[in-house]
Amino acid sequence: MKILVTFALENEFAPWRKMRKFKRASEDSWDKTFVATVGDASVRVLLTGAGRFASQRAMDQAFAEVPDACIVSGFAGALKPEYLPGQVLTARTVGNSTGTRVMQCDAELVSMASESGARVAGRIIASESVVATSNEKRRLGVSGDAVDMESLWVMSAAAKRSVRAVVIRAISDSVDHDLPLDFDHVFDGQGRVSIVKVLGQVAKKPQRIAGLLRLAGDSEQAAQALARFLDAYIDSFSSQPVDGISKAAAMAVN
Repeated sequence: MKILVTFALENEFAPWRKMRKFKRASEDSWDKTFVATVGDASVRVLLTGAGRFASQRAMDQAFAEVPDACIVSGFAGALKPEYLPGQVLTARTVGNSTGTRVMQCDAELVSMASESGARVAGRIIASESVVATSNEKRRLGVSGDAVDMESLWVMSAAAKRSVRAVVIRAISDSVDHDLPLDFDHVFDGQGRVSIVKVLGQVAKKPQRIAGLLRLAGDSEQAAQALARFLDAYIDSFSSQPVDGISKAAAMAVN
């Protein structure tokens, strides 16, 4: 079985990369594709970059080799108080905040994720920008359980190619905490974190350091939990024949 896993950023993938000794798919340092074997599955990981446009640009590369299943992974921000840092979620649907565009995750892959220990959320919201404050998160919580910036667009690309897909996200920040930086202005043109931009913001407001350290610790906890979960989850279903899992790809429900 061939499985594609997408992450936005390297720090989301780092613990799993180390655990499974993922290797670069090519010698080109700009190629953000990595490969490894997990159970009976050939796993290909692509780092898309953060946000809608970075992830959409990466989709031709992502699906250059059509997989049997796609797992859209990485971090998410909690929109409800019951979701805490390090908790792994799957979702029945992903959509925008207005509900005008909604995609359904493969029901059987969601069920298997639940059996592997993920908490099943009703909906993960796709945001065009970083949701930074507790007030913003609580407002969005009326529409969904968690928020990210890429899942809807990767799910849409998978659906166009009739590839079964599921979202697996780990909570990196709780609903009660404001983010310590203006994260809409820390990414470069490829959707990757610019250290220079991060340091520039910290230099202007050194009091942000405490919040940044808290977020770093919560993010590391989320990445470690995600690595353990993905490894066990993929191993649990990779030995099944393709026909043994529903072939229904993610499809629009609105």
